[in-house]
Parts: sequence; structure tokens; C-alpha cells
Amino acid sequence: MYSGFWKRLCAYILDGIILYVASVILGSVFTMFEYLLMIPFALKSTQSTTSIVWAALGARGLLIVVTGWLYFAIMESSKWKATLGKLATGSVVVDERNERISFARASGRYWSKLISVCTLYVGFIMAGFTQKKQALHDMIAKTYVVDKNALEMQGNGYTNVRQI
Repeated sequence: MYSGFWKRLCAYILDGIILYVASVILGSVFTMFEYLLMIPFALKSTQSTTSIVWAALGARGLLIVVTGWLYFAIMESSKWKATLGKLATGSVVVDERNERISFARASGRYWSKLISVCTLYVGFIMAGFTQKKQALHDMIAKTYVVDKNALEMQGNGYTNVRQI
């Protein structure tokens, strides 16, 4: 019933592609606004121009981070219980009772991934070796990534569902 490492990796790659395309689009729009805002300052170059450039770069970085967080947190706490990558691979994120997780828990799950990154991705690799196929961020947030079809079959009364 639990989604294994390779299925989760495929979902993460798909989500990465989706977020990359979204960041290119948002970045392009942001760049147009930057240029429009910079024209008056470019005409008279001063120290404040440099500060505005750095502020714009910081805002761009913040936009990318917030986009990723909101994408994962909103999608995983929605009625679909999954990001587009997880939906494509047939996986959903649930809590201990196989129910939809809250936005707060989905946010905690997302930010917990930083710990997995800091451990040189060992926290992600753990999903291939733990009994319930949980990565470190799943353990922290008390969530599970499960096969959507197996979960639906279990909800419909089928009890003999094998692990995927």
C-alpha cells in the first residue's frame, strides 16, 4: 500500500519540472516589472540603485521559495491529497488514519525536507529502507505516501491489499 522509493522519486522529478516551468514564467513576469521599476533609477545611477537591485534579487528568491512551499502545501492538503507529480504516479499523502492532512502539517512536511537535504539526501533515501516507506520528513510530520488505488480499495472494504 505504501509508495516506494522509485515511485516517489519519479513524482518528485515531475514536480521539479512543473516548479521549474512555473519559476521561469513567474521569473519572466517579475523581470518585466523589475525593468519597468528600474528605468527611473537607471537614468540617474546612485548608491540607492544598487540597493534596489539587491532588494529585487532578494524578492525574486523569496518568490521562488514561497512558490515551492505553497505548491506542495496547498496540493498535499487539498482534496486531491497530492501534488501533480504524485497524482501522475498514483500516490497520495495521508496521516496515520489515512485521511487528508492539514495545510499546517503539509507545511511542516515541506520544511522538514530541509533536514533531509542537510543530511546529504539520506533523509530521502530512507524511504527505500523503512517498513512504511517513510522518508525523514514523513516521520517528522507523521505522514505516509500511499498508493491511491490501494487506499481506495481499502476504503471500499478490501482488506487483502499488498504493499506496492
